[in-house]
Amino acid sequence: MCGRFVLYSNLEQIKEAFDIQQVSWQPEPSYNVAPTQEVATVVQREAGNSLERMKWGLIPFWSKDPKIGSRMINARSETLSEKPSFKRPLKSQRCLVVADGFYEWAKTEYGKVPMFIRSKSQRPLGLAGLYDVWNSPQGEAITSCTIVTTGANDFMSPIHGRMPLILPKSLETEWLDPATPSIDQWLLALTPYPDDDMEAYEVSRQVNSPQNNSAECIQPVAG
Repeated sequence: MCGRFVLYSNLEQIKEAFDIQQVSWQPEPSYNVAPTQEVATVVQREAGNSLERMKWGLIPFWSKDPKIGSRMINARSETLSEKPSFKRPLKSQRCLVVADGFYEWAKTEYGKVPMFIRSKSQRPLGLAGLYDVWNSPQGEAITSCTIVTTGANDFMSPIHGRMPLILPKSLETEWLDPATPSIDQWLLALTPYPDDDMEAYEVSRQVNSPQNNSAECIQPVAG
């Protein structure tokens, strides 16, 4: 799964990484992004790629209670086309969730240890996501998203059995394009993100609490 991640790249770095043509929201650096918080996403619009704000935790348009979003932060890639909450967004409401890395807790003899995982190049990553728009009875529109997860590659396997679906640069356009045919089959045919572009290291247990949000969260544990 993916339950916590990091975004510290500035706006210019994000614009360059994802060929952003329009910006509707500029994110602040966050070293401990948690579910239900606002996250930076990339969506394809008529004018090109757009950087937009969404709430992390998908609220299906048909839901009666927006609190369902706190339980829908992740969506398994293998069953997207089977789940009512994800089937519709999979067809035409796909996005990228922008992250510089993510946390996962590895099981050890000393308990669970937080690890920070990122690209060796330290470029911003595009995590495959789905989004939906929910309208409250009072007329408030909430755009929310979920992060798609997949089975761990060889690099991630010793840390955790699953990982966010990180799209290589070459496939980001196809994921964002609503016209990409047979997207469910396309998704199943994806190869795992390259092991040789990933690195991980242990960080402080202070990341266990979302209230801790500073650059210290991603500092390697000494020794």
